[in-house]
Amino acid sequence: MKKDTTFVLLKTAGVFAALYMFLVGIKGISSAIKHMGADVADSIFTTTSDPFVALFIGVFSTVLFQSSSTTTSLIVGMVSSGSLGLAGAVPMIMGANIGTTVTNTIVSMGHINRGNEFRRAFAASTVHDFFNILAVIILFPLEMMFHGIQRSSEWIASLIFGKIENVDVLQAKSPIKAAVKSGAKFIEQFSFDNDIAYLILSVLVTFVMLYALVKLLRSLVLEKIEVFFDQYIFKTVMRAIGFGIILTIMVQSSSITTSLIVPLAGAGVLSLRQIFPFTLGANIGTTVTALLATLTGTVPALVAAISHLLFNIFGILIIYGIPPLRAIPLKLAETIANYSVKNKFIPVGYLLIVFVVIPLTIILMSR
Repeated sequence: MKKDTTFVLLKTAGVFAALYMFLVGIKGISSAIKHMGADVADSIFTTTSDPFVALFIGVFSTVLFQSSSTTTSLIVGMVSSGSLGLAGAVPMIMGANIGTTVTNTIVSMGHINRGNEFRRAFAASTVHDFFNILAVIILFPLEMMFHGIQRSSEWIASLIFGKIENVDVLQAKSPIKAAVKSGAKFIEQFSFDNDIAYLILSVLVTFVMLYALVKLLRSLVLEKIEVFFDQYIFKTVMRAIGFGIILTIMVQSSSITTSLIVPLAGAGVLSLRQIFPFTLGANIGTTVTALLATLTGTVPALVAAISHLLFNIFGILIIYGIPPLRAIPLKLAETIANYSVKNKFIPVGYLLIVFVVIPLTIILMSR
C-alpha cells in the first residue's frame, strides 16, 4: 500500500515536472518564432486605410509574435502615439484573436501519429480557431457598419479614465510566467543564440513533454481525474469560463492556457464540450494585460484595449448564447479532426493556409 502511494506521488510529481517543461517548450517556440519574425512583423505592422487588410495584419502579426497580448500592446501603443486610428485598431485586434490560436493548434500536432488521441487533441485546438473565426465573420461587418464596439468602448473609457491613479499592484509580474521564461532562457543558451536551433530544441522539448504528460495522466487512473474535473472545474459552463479567465490572467497568455488542455483532451480527460467554454474564458483573460497597461495612458489607448475585451464578450454572448451558432465551431472542429486522422496532410495544410497563406496574400496584394 505504501509502495503504491509512493508510486502515485512520484507520478504526480512527474506530471507537474512534465507540465512545467511543456510550458517551457511552448514559451521557447513562441520566443524563437517571435525573434525570427520580428523584422517581418515590424515591416507589415503599418497603418492602413482598409479595415479588411487591417484584420489580416492582426492575424499574421500575432502568428509571428506568437502572442495576442504583444500584438494588442503594439496596437495600443500605436493608438496612444497617434500613428494608428481606432478605425484601423479594432479590426487588427479582431485579427489578433484569430492569430493567437495557432500555438495550441501546433501543439496538437505532437499527437499526429496516435489516431484517436490526435483526433481529440486536434478538435480541442481547432474549436478555438473556429469560434474566433466565426466571431470575426459575425462582428467584423457589423462593426464596419455601426461601430458598436468602438462606440461602446469610447463610452466606457470616458466613464473610467482618470479615476484610477495607481495600478502598480495590478501590473505585477506573474510568477508562473517568470519561471517559464527562465526555463526557456536555459534552452536558448544551449542553442548558442541561433533562432533556428532554439526553435528545434523547443519543439523537441514540447513534444517529448507532451508525450510524457499523456502517458503519466493515463497511468494516474483517468477516472479519478475525470471525476475531479467534472465535479469541480468543468461542472458548469460558467465555472469552465471562469477557470479559463483566471488561469489566463495568471500565466498572462491564452496561447499557454489553451495549449495546456490539448494533452488533457488527447488523453481523454476532457471532452470537446468541456473544453469549448474554457477557451472562451481564455479569450477574455488574455485582454487583461493590455487593459491594465493602458489605464494610465491616453483615452484612445484605453478605448483600443476595451475594444478587445468587448469583442470577446459580444462574441461569447452571440455565438455561445444562440444554440445553432454554438454548434458550428464544435461541428467544424470534429469534422476536420476526423478527416485529419485519415489524411495527415489536412492538418498541415489547414495550419499553413489559415494562418500564413491567406493573411499574407491579402497583405501583399494590398501593397
